[in-house]
Amino acid sequence: MKKTYLILVLILAMVLAACSPQETTEEPAESEEPAEDIQEEPGETGDEVVEQSEADTEESSEEPEEAAEEPAEEENDYSGELKEAYEYGKVLYDLGLFNGVSTEKYEPNLEGDMNREQAMKMIVSALGWEPSSEEQCPFSDVSDWAKPYVGRAYLKGIALGTVPENNIFGAKDSVTMQQLLTFYLRALGYETSYAYENALKLGEITGLTDNIEPTEDNLKRYHLVIATYNALGASRLESARTLAEDLISEGLIESSMAEEFGLIQNYKYQSQREYGPVELDAENFADMITGEEKALVLFFQNGNELCEEMELPFYNTAVALADVARVGVLNEKEAGDLLTEYNITSFPSLKLFKAGEDTTLPAVPDMDTLVQWVKNN
Repeated sequence: MKKTYLILVLILAMVLAACSPQETTEEPAESEEPAEDIQEEPGETGDEVVEQSEADTEESSEEPEEAAEEPAEEENDYSGELKEAYEYGKVLYDLGLFNGVSTEKYEPNLEGDMNREQAMKMIVSALGWEPSSEEQCPFSDVSDWAKPYVGRAYLKGIALGTVPENNIFGAKDSVTMQQLLTFYLRALGYETSYAYENALKLGEITGLTDNIEPTEDNLKRYHLVIATYNALGASRLESARTLAEDLISEGLIESSMAEEFGLIQNYKYQSQREYGPVELDAENFADMITGEEKALVLFFQNGNELCEEMELPFYNTAVALADVARVGVLNEKEAGDLLTEYNITSFPSLKLFKAGEDTTLPAVPDMDTLVQWVKNN
């Protein structure tokens, strides 16, 4: 029995001895497994990054239009002047008058700096002018890409250079508010020196500075965008039509788009807005004039056409009154008995027809005075 007990103890000791070392030697092996994973992960992760990067590249190259269709997110980042500039810039972009800084999507870079040659590119484009040849740009400091735009601005008399006697345009100089307004005012027909000396005041009168906060600092791109948009609604000095209307007539922007964006409107006498006063005679007078709520007629005696001094002012009068009154011209040779009927004894004579009654003006006033008189009577 004792011998059997010793044998059992010995067997148990051998079993315990065999089990304990074996567990101890397996633990390190288990702890090494994560190390093996770590060794493998860099290669796998690197491959995944490359594959993902390639996938992203393929997606971005295949879907540039979707990226361009998300301006709303960028718009939400803006407020005040920048918000308005973003919206105005999008209109200019859609009309083909503003490129931004991308050839694929609307990316205006509104807060970017702006120098004089960059400003010239946008101004010349917005005015619908054809770029000149590089040789027509007389300035030595202008970049090659900008020479056609600066050259055209120079030929049109809106940009004279900062040191013209030395052929210096100041191409890389920043733009001030006075300079920017001067460029546009000259384009609208204001005399060179007068435009520069009265730029801020004229900017208010013409609406060029609408929605622009006054600043003496150098301008950013968003200032140019707002001023350019405002210019579309401004009129040239000797015209009652807006710049946008002129660009439509010249085929540079589409009428439907300009109307959609609110740059133009439909007038009661749309043809008058586009072509000026209607030519009257004894046969069409009643249909054109006496049946209208308000109508203005200029009776004249000068061959078959208005004298040169009156033609443009009265044309602009008709354009300005296109939503107020029918405006016509009647040559005495085409008047028949109308001269006697309306007691026309001298030329030129102006009559305002209103609700079946007519009033003769004692003289032919200037355009602005005449327009206000017709509106108020």
